[in-house]
Amino acid sequence: MTDKIIRDGFASVQFSTWMDQVTEAVKPPLVGSGSPESVVIAAVGRWYVNTDSAGTGIYLKNTGEGNTGWIARS
Repeated sequence: MTDKIIRDGFASVQFSTWMDQVTEAVKPPLVGSGSPESVVIAAVGRWYVNTDSAGTGIYLKNTGEGNTGWIARS
């Protein structure tokens, strides 16, 4: 028997957990001016968009904790 998404008018625990995981995975990118390296604190996997047109536009938090580990992607 499979679990139902809605039980008694409420989302099941399994569905709620899945939704939390999906929402975490699709967070919008962080935005700022300049490179995020040594400036922006984020978890591995977050994206950053540099609004300063005089440099790299997109960065990915590739390694580490805190404000280091950003790599330029474009």
